[in-house]
Amino acid sequence: MKRNKIYQYALLVALPWMGSSLMTSCTDNFESLNTNSVQVDPNNLPFSAQCAEPMQYCYPPQQNMFQFWTNLTIDLYSGYFMTPNGNFTNGDMGENRGHSGGMYENYYLHIFNNTRRIIADCDEEGNLGLAGVMRIVQAYGTLMTTDAHGPLAYSSILSGEYESYYPFDSQQELFVAMFKDLDKAITDIQAMSEAEKTTLATFDSWCNADTQLWVKVANTLKLRMALRLSKREAEMKEAGIDLRQVATEAAANTLATVNTDIVIDKSLENEMWLMFNWGDCGFNANLVTLMSGMKDPRQPLYMTKNSADVVDLNGNVVVPAGTQYLGIRFAAGLPGKPNNWASFSQWIDPQNTIGVYSMPLPIFKAAESYFLLAEAKLRWDIGSASVQSLYEEGIRVSMANELSYRGKYAGVEAYEAGAVDAYINGTTTQIDFVDPVDPKLNTPALNKLCVKWDESADKEAKLERIITQKYFALFPLSIEAWAEQRRTGYPRLFPAYVNESNGAVNTEEGVRRVIYSSNAYDTNAQGIAMGLELLDKENTSKNGISGDKGGTHVWWDNANLGNF
Repeated sequence: MKRNKIYQYALLVALPWMGSSLMTSCTDNFESLNTNSVQVDPNNLPFSAQCAEPMQYCYPPQQNMFQFWTNLTIDLYSGYFMTPNGNFTNGDMGENRGHSGGMYENYYLHIFNNTRRIIADCDEEGNLGLAGVMRIVQAYGTLMTTDAHGPLAYSSILSGEYESYYPFDSQQELFVAMFKDLDKAITDIQAMSEAEKTTLATFDSWCNADTQLWVKVANTLKLRMALRLSKREAEMKEAGIDLRQVATEAAANTLATVNTDIVIDKSLENEMWLMFNWGDCGFNANLVTLMSGMKDPRQPLYMTKNSADVVDLNGNVVVPAGTQYLGIRFAAGLPGKPNNWASFSQWIDPQNTIGVYSMPLPIFKAAESYFLLAEAKLRWDIGSASVQSLYEEGIRVSMANELSYRGKYAGVEAYEAGAVDAYINGTTTQIDFVDPVDPKLNTPALNKLCVKWDESADKEAKLERIITQKYFALFPLSIEAWAEQRRTGYPRLFPAYVNESNGAVNTEEGVRRVIYSSNAYDTNAQGIAMGLELLDKENTSKNGISGDKGGTHVWWDNANLGNF
């Protein structure tokens, strides 16, 4: 591969946008781009700086990229967040290509374009352990990007054989590649030299140069991926990967062995606060009604009560300031901001008086590993611990870690005595959604199961409990939460009140994927065309939806199979 190919597949994205406009630039002349005198050769940067960027941009610390990355799409589709700004049409399932490309472009520009180069250089120089760390980061970024979009250009870029376009890999091929990379990463990190460990300490914002923790991250990621493919088990076995065996090996050494969350604590900007501060983000009615109904002690760690008096459409104060947790229904057909929904629940520390703007960036929650292990036991009988014990320990670890992580920003020093046990044994369920501004948006609760474990329940009900509690524990990682909601159907999300997709998304099914960006078409039109062929081949939509649309199913989202 030519060393002067500085950005072989970099997307030149001009990001200083506010509101709804996005400016991008592109070129078909890759060689000219890669030798442009205004570009900085990443190989001339300190090695620590080269590695820091892809790690940090797994949760972008840059306001425009962060909003473009997930806040205008996946954050809304997951049921965690919802925009009070009706001008953002994705909030009404009206797919806006200009607002749907952030995941794709963040991956190629900030993650893959760096990791692939660093891995190649480290392999060439014999620094296999350092290459292994970057392989894990690359797999993490690739997983969230293929989960969002489906097929991606991957092996064609790594090969260095293409110049003017880059063919896409199918989602199955991407998963095979990620499993292989993670296996190699684990082997090479376990054999890492002391010199490599010294270098690792100069940039490692995830695991603080703890190589065994890196192995646990890789195994937890493998377990996550194995369960993601639960509806494609036969096809993966044909491709040479036994998902049950993968899960069995990974389950022995996950983040559950240390209960450590992976967060980036480098005083970077945590942009979620700014999304609320701009008035472009609020909480979703799905999350709020679930947590309120189940009386979740983490709720004040996640959100505030309404920030001001809520006024209905007749001008009457219907909810005094600071008295209720209030979420916004997805696809509610709201007007542009400012409007009556702007004062619903806010991000913690709304005035940034404690410093929530630099709250550590979340990457991987240890509690997730318990829920993965619980499903692995339920599905494949892996491990000796019971499903119930893993389920309940996942809740306890989430409670403890979220209090440690978010407590000071939320002004919460401790839970009330007995609150965690009371929650685990709770029998209340999701409450109906009642919109205090406009009652036509009201909708009944869909999730009827309580937190308390029921050993006599069937597998489906047990899975629903596991995934619902994992949903709370994953917050605010909407990428993973949305993927699991699509895979399992849990928790059940309120149906859209309006559907502005013009048939591209089925109202009952909801959004199934994020469409590719305009920039992707401009820079790799031939590759995109091939990618769409793969997407349609893997699609299982039962509503006649296909192509680059939000209603098309990615490969693992197999509509032809149930959960068991």
